[in-house]
Amino acid sequence: MQAPRPMRGMRDILPGEAGARLHTLQVIRESYRQHGFYEIETPIVETMETLTSSGAGENEKLMFKILKRGERLDAAMGGAEEELVDAALRFDLTVPLARFYSINQSKLPKPFYAMQLGPVFRAERPQRGRFRQFMQTDIDVLGDPSYLAEVQLLIAATSALHRIGLEGFEIRLNDRRILEFILAKLEIPKEQHMAAMIALDKLDKLTVADVIAELETKGIPGERATRLVNLLGQLSDASSLSALTELGVPKELTVNLGAIQQHVGTSVRDVPIVFDPLIVRGIGYYTSTVYEIVHPKWSGSIGGGGRYDQMLARFGTDTPACGVSLGFERVVGLVEELGLLRETGSRRLTVIFEPDHQTAEALNKARHFRREGFLVTLLAHQSGARSPMKRIALAAEELKAEGSVDSFYHYTVGVDEAPRLLIQ
Repeated sequence: MQAPRPMRGMRDILPGEAGARLHTLQVIRESYRQHGFYEIETPIVETMETLTSSGAGENEKLMFKILKRGERLDAAMGGAEEELVDAALRFDLTVPLARFYSINQSKLPKPFYAMQLGPVFRAERPQRGRFRQFMQTDIDVLGDPSYLAEVQLLIAATSALHRIGLEGFEIRLNDRRILEFILAKLEIPKEQHMAAMIALDKLDKLTVADVIAELETKGIPGERATRLVNLLGQLSDASSLSALTELGVPKELTVNLGAIQQHVGTSVRDVPIVFDPLIVRGIGYYTSTVYEIVHPKWSGSIGGGGRYDQMLARFGTDTPACGVSLGFERVVGLVEELGLLRETGSRRLTVIFEPDHQTAEALNKARHFRREGFLVTLLAHQSGARSPMKRIALAAEELKAEGSVDSFYHYTVGVDEAPRLLIQ
């Protein structure tokens, strides 16, 4: 018989880790709320029409698609794949937000500050900090075309990370229009720009040689691909917007980046905001500003986002939009590695009672102890049976080993006057 296991790229979460995740999620939620964002919810399943009209590029290839149901599936059997499926699990929270706003905009304030916290699904190769089901914690500003939207998003995201306990991270900032200017300057055809950006986005994961090879597979000659990667590397080393002026990049493409650097820099503590032309973001719907949050103790970003002004027009409303998402799984992993978990433990109490004579009293005691702040469970124990204390202690030790920060108590009805500490 095959051993039971989770689907590849997905995992079970035990109580100790679940408690740490819940605490981190609550900190992020409260931080976002303090910055004026309204929480909404969207379904985990969206229509294929919604998901494929988003311009999300590579992520559309990673969808978990859902077969039609019942008679509709029977009628479609034998057809091509697009005839067999009509929905998929969402691959991010941004596309559902665009669909949500197009339907509900008349009921929402303008501009709308949106917050979404929920699971998304991508059929990609699992790796450290990257799963096929993972949590996203997004905030977006819809309806504000100015750089103040990006400023508020980045301030809120960095505030959440500080409240979690993370320090030493930085924001890396770019504008896709600058990349498009550089690509055009190197005489790379416009129809190849998106493919080139997707390849360049892998520079933090692949070697320079591998990225150049991928650019060649996209139809960009090797010499031109090498010049492109080298030029971006030189600009990245300069880490200054002034280097773009020397290259001939129009000032209107850099002025917003300078304003974002200035205002975020004066509003948050100890967070460098640097220009980095290698920040691309591999999702097709970004139109201008893009950014990532990186930490020296974690490979890859722990958050990112950008402006996607043209997406909502695909859903019938021409509204400017931008957002940022903290990579929840990566943030939790980093917090764990750095030993920064600040969860306040709860007091868990097991009330032990004899079921034939003490049920009513046990229920009454449970209500009383819950009012005092205990998390109470009941354990029926027949008189004369083996003591349950060893079993309770082993269970508590296992939970502590798995990361629980709770303390554990026990109370025996008719014996104890007050709860007794089992494990701190």
